[in-house]
Amino acid sequence: MSGVSLLMQGCGRPERETLADPTAAQPTPPAALAAEALALAEVPIDPAADWSRIDDPSADGWGSEAFSERANLRLGELGKLFFDAGDPSPLLAAGFESDALFPDQQVPVFKDALVEIERMGETGGGELAQSLGAMRSQLDRSRGGRHVKFKIVRVVESGGAATTELIFSLAFPTASAKVEVHANWSVGWSVEAEDLRIESIRVSDFERSTTKRGGGALFSDVTVSAIGGNACYASQLSYGLNHWLGRLPVRAMLNRFGTPGLAIGDVDGDGLDDLYLCQEPGLPNRLFLQRADGSATEAAAAWGVDWIEDSRAALLLDLDNDGDQDLAVATYGALVLARNGGAGRFELAAVLPTSGSTASIAAADYDRDGLLDLFVCAYVKEDSGASMGAAGERFVYHDAENGAPNSLFHNGGDFEFSDVTAAVGLDRNNSRWSFAASWEDFDQDGDQDLYVANDYGRNSLYRNDLGQFVDVAAEAGVEDSASGMSVAWGDYDRDGRIDLYVSNMFSAAGSRITSQDRFKAGESDEIRSRFRRFARGNSLFRNAADGGFEDQSLSAGVNLGRWAWGSSFVDLNNDSWQDLVVANGYLSAEEDNGDL
Repeated sequence: MSGVSLLMQGCGRPERETLADPTAAQPTPPAALAAEALALAEVPIDPAADWSRIDDPSADGWGSEAFSERANLRLGELGKLFFDAGDPSPLLAAGFESDALFPDQQVPVFKDALVEIERMGETGGGELAQSLGAMRSQLDRSRGGRHVKFKIVRVVESGGAATTELIFSLAFPTASAKVEVHANWSVGWSVEAEDLRIESIRVSDFERSTTKRGGGALFSDVTVSAIGGNACYASQLSYGLNHWLGRLPVRAMLNRFGTPGLAIGDVDGDGLDDLYLCQEPGLPNRLFLQRADGSATEAAAAWGVDWIEDSRAALLLDLDNDGDQDLAVATYGALVLARNGGAGRFELAAVLPTSGSTASIAAADYDRDGLLDLFVCAYVKEDSGASMGAAGERFVYHDAENGAPNSLFHNGGDFEFSDVTAAVGLDRNNSRWSFAASWEDFDQDGDQDLYVANDYGRNSLYRNDLGQFVDVAAEAGVEDSASGMSVAWGDYDRDGRIDLYVSNMFSAAGSRITSQDRFKAGESDEIRSRFRRFARGNSLFRNAADGGFEDQSLSAGVNLGRWAWGSSFVDLNNDSWQDLVVANGYLSAEEDNGDL
């Protein structure tokens, strides 16, 4: 069906209002989705092919990946000894040497009533069996929440020896606390025929956090107590994304990422924040009104906003300056605006055409006229996979310029909005794959600038010059060419200037492969470097006050956000320093197999 449909449920038969959609976007047929996926392969796929060989890295000449698989098996055997008694000697080469896995000297860097964090001081040698035994002696086996994991990020082979750089993480409960350890290891290996043994373990960047049980939990999951009393929780929300992806039509690429958003605001004026939640297409969006006891009542139908359209993002904000919270929802192909009528109901006010694949919304008064304007990010062109290479055109993974255009809507008052994207200069670099945007006055000149995080390549920092925008990301040093998924502003070092944090993807396999000499051997060092950057993870840029930013990602230790989506600066413990929260993950199997 072409058009934007809003389902308004009353006491009787649901009434559907259909508004003309100028984009007239059509669902992507399943065959096109399949073609889109196949187009990513560099060689044609033969259904009769020997998949065991295709998935064998040694058959393709990627010895580093074949070695990584073998080393992971050995490390898995070592990992079991952290929790279960055993003899590590069959894993070790003659003359094995190791740093202490848990350095004797650790420097406290943070401590309060709940959490203590220590980092490595001086470290010396350690006897492996003794280190493992000391750890097991602290373990409280009556409690859950333990794991040990290794992520190999680099492999260097030389004759009958090899070295792997890896990330080590460990969590386990004690009688009085929960302990979490993160460290970098350099592991030397002896390779003789099929026998692989550990020659050495060197430890660096060790950090241990201890959360005391007596201090209470830092956060508690209150989902069920807050909204579990509503029928929609048991019938819809409790099932999760994997359940609904197998039951609902998926017509657009972003549906596969699980992008439905949420918004928080006081819609009924009682001083308590309420929650608007977008769902997968075909399921009604939800409005939860908070009660004084912290629970919430679902009231989307009563308020006229239980829309079943493909909703990607939402904001609760005052668009007409009347003192109450209105609603903006980015749907497939349109930005839908609803006025808060002040009597327990929203009134449909505008439907603004956008690119089909909307991703997020950001609001600010960019021209300082006292009214909030709206910027809508869009991701992929819904063109049956042509932009992903299905039409035979090569997809430029590291610097894509064929995404769907974003839109800026100027607020003229009384819900009259106009598309001013080109008029204000935001049409420049506006064909990238945008996930998120955020407004901030980074140069402290009194107006709102805009940062846009893009997948598959460079981001944009649009400086606001009296209502006209210029992309200064390159000269400011924040293009951050990677898999941009979110952006957050905050003064993390308390120097009075707003700094920038961008979520990307961290990939251990990507780090291993892109560091090999044979990876894109025919390309320039600049191109190879850009591909390596795609695997590094998140970025923290310190505002240097000269119009530029300094990359502090690695020195601050905030790059490993895994497959990161959203991120926010927030003072979690009220000590006046901005902390970081990063939401990560991806579609996975029903049972956790450690893929992420």
